Amino acid sequence: QCGTPLPSGALAGLCPACLLKEGAAADTVTAGQKPGFTPPSLADVTPLFPQLEILELIGKGGMGAVYKARQRQLDRVVAFKILPPGIGKDEAFAGRFTREAQALAKLLHPNIVTLFEFGQANGIYYLLMECVDGGSRRQLLQRQKITAQEALAIVPEICEALQFAHEQGV
Repeated sequence: QCGTPLPSGALAGLCPACLLKEGAAADTVTAGQKPGFTPPSLADVTPLFPQLEILELIGKGGMGAVYKARQRQLDRVVAFKILPPGIGKDEAFAGRFTREAQALAKLLHPNIVTLFEFGQANGIYYLLMECVDGGSRRQLLQRQKITAQEALAIVPEICEALQFAHEQGV
């Protein structure tokens, strides 16, 4: 699609850069619809989690919002993800959420964000995770066009993380 000559050995004749761009497109998950979740403002979320100093909103999507926060007792910067209110109305959700968080907590690997804590407070399910500066792959693609070589450099890191998770039973 981008017109760049394909590297030799391109999988099924597909351009790695175009694949990465397509995968990061805003409409790949929501079928072109804007997510219905509007994250709470800093002023609204701060009193709900007094153990945290909420610093800024760093990302949002259909499955929640991520804030940069400081964990007061440990004086460390963390990523604080909240899921949309009401998501826990499904009876099976709480069990799935707990199992998935416990599985993620076991995945200590340099290419996987570390989970510090999870739970529910004030009707809001949350994850407290390692904060990794630099933004998401989607943000990277919005800021600049990356070469096929740069896109392919990411693949081994993703594969290592997936292999590790698979070896841990995830």
